[in-house]
Amino acid sequence: MTIYPIPAFSDNYIWAIIDKVAGAFDCVDPGDAEPVVQFARTNQLSLRSILLTHHHQDHIGGVNQLLKTYHSCTVYGPSDPRIPHVNNTMQEHQSIHVGKCIFKILFNPGHTSSHISYYEPQNELLFCGDTLFSAGCGRVLDGTIEQLHQSLHLFKTLPPTTKIFCAHEYTEQNLRFAQTVEPNNPVIEQYLNKIHSSPRTCTLPSTLELELLINPFLRTDKPEVQRYALTHGATSNNSLEVFRVLREEKNSFK
Repeated sequence: MTIYPIPAFSDNYIWAIIDKVAGAFDCVDPGDAEPVVQFARTNQLSLRSILLTHHHQDHIGGVNQLLKTYHSCTVYGPSDPRIPHVNNTMQEHQSIHVGKCIFKILFNPGHTSSHISYYEPQNELLFCGDTLFSAGCGRVLDGTIEQLHQSLHLFKTLPPTTKIFCAHEYTEQNLRFAQTVEPNNPVIEQYLNKIHSSPRTCTLPSTLELELLINPFLRTDKPEVQRYALTHGATSNNSLEVFRVLREEKNSFK
């Protein structure tokens, strides 16, 4: 099994899960149809299914056109009236067979109220949409900060070797913010230097093991992260309060 990032827009990734034996692939969050169709033609593959994490247009915008091209394609997604064309609505803890993969559905509200992720335990793959980014997390839009905090805590229970396939290339900017939160964290500086010296533009997938070392939103129990939050308006070092301040500060970080 090969997983390939199909770039879309300025910083989106549409993840293609390739099944060479079947001559097919499954894709995650196709906000744009054209790069998916081009990928399929170039690699002589058919689109078997679409996995959607949430309702935002840069994640679902290509679905209608893809269904016109690939009529037998199955669409999985959360139960949300804002997402058209889903013929298999997913519930928390449900498992689905996609090719040779068996994905467990994780309910991860916060960025949106109905956000889900797809976790494949055998190969330790996590397709998490906009809930978790490398060194960061999504903004709270129509979910709540409490939900997002809980969603990231759920991810922390996964095996550290879990490979994390986020939907955007935000890593460098997120690391710059993480460095302001933890200026004495050597892993953040090392990873930034690695990115700057690498010819590769795609920094994903990450791993949970790495994120636990660099991602301030997963490190609310660390003294330096707590000190940052307390000096930026946190009323205590409670994990949720620290998380809330981090998210507010990141919202205005440039």
